[in-house]
Amino acid sequence: MVEKTQVIEAMQKFSQELNRVHGNSQTARFVSESLVELQKSEGMAFTGSLQYFLNRVPVVKLSDGIEFNEVEKKLWHEVRSFNDLGNNLWGARL
Repeated sequence: MVEKTQVIEAMQKFSQELNRVHGNSQTARFVSESLVELQKSEGMAFTGSLQYFLNRVPVVKLSDGIEFNEVEKKLWHEVRSFNDLGNNLWGARL
């Protein structure tokens, strides 16, 4: 079973790298804001926030016009691997 901390840790790494490389981008801000929201959320609110983030970040990135470097791509894939969890509003240990 996936722990909430696993999702948060993956998001933190992704956010840190985005802020390092694309610090002033809308994408980096959106990821940082979403991370704060996820850290505050529990239960169904957590999974709903996660799903909103996963659905929205590609749109924000496209609007921003940034390209992920190899490290960002790896971290994005790690975060995106939790997609099924958000889709199913899974029963993680929250």
